Amino acid sequence: MKNLNLNSLRVFVAAARLGSFLKASAELHLSQGAVSQRIKQLELELGVRLFEREARGVSLTKAGKELAQTVETSLGMIEKTASKIRRYENEITLHVSPSIARKWLTPRLPKFSKLNPNVQLSIEARAEVLARPLHHNELSMRHGTSFPSVKGEQMRHLIELELVAVCSPNLPCVGPRPSLKQILALPLIQDTHRRWDKLVGGTYSSATSESLNFNSASLAIDAAINMQGVAIVPSLFVQDDIAAGRLRKIWRDKEPSGEYLFLIWPKQQIAFEPLNDVVRWIHAEFGHDVGTLM
Repeated sequence: MKNLNLNSLRVFVAAARLGSFLKASAELHLSQGAVSQRIKQLELELGVRLFEREARGVSLTKAGKELAQTVETSLGMIEKTASKIRRYENEITLHVSPSIARKWLTPRLPKFSKLNPNVQLSIEARAEVLARPLHHNELSMRHGTSFPSVKGEQMRHLIELELVAVCSPNLPCVGPRPSLKQILALPLIQDTHRRWDKLVGGTYSSATSESLNFNSASLAIDAAINMQGVAIVPSLFVQDDIAAGRLRKIWRDKEPSGEYLFLIWPKQQIAFEPLNDVVRWIHAEFGHDVGTLM
């Protein structure tokens, strides 16, 4: 038996559902003769009658009922898969550190989705920097002092990070305006950047407290919220927690941090509209004139 024609099966399903070749022809924008011919050819290929032809229309035979059920299920699965595949055209993967994902990006995703309903944004959060070049539908946000340039990729720093010391409003022994010397006597929290160590080894010779160390800024921030001490982190990551009253800013580094938030994306793919939309949105979130960036 030859492979069954998919168009013939669609015609058959429509006629089976409507119980009429005439109604099927109207729905499918075909002539009634074309519908009848498609179904007759399908019956010849299968070697069975699929419809009983009656004066008031048509009804399915036992074989027709079984085929209709199977074809409807199969076509439904095909449509579902096709719809899923079509979404891949607008899917963009954003590679970020866990701290950026949790403390900056996640609270802003509802706003992004509202502004860009057709873009499927997939978040990949990992501590390690991506070791391969970005694909055409990928971009990356990272924070640090610098990142090596990669051929075929464009990189911009969005902001220079401001460093602040934060703690829970309920942390004991913290006055209304503590000095840095007083802060260094409190339990200290730091991440892999070890900013307290750099500060103590630079301007200040020693701290009277051992530090609690984490491998990400988000974990250090959570520890501060849970009254385990004072964390020194980029202000960008604690804006929402300060606004919500979960954290209190007790010190700001007046010296430039030399740390930046970088955005990296494929140079030649900015004409790809979904990627373009994400790049523009991120720049706009940091107050950049997006019209001059492409």
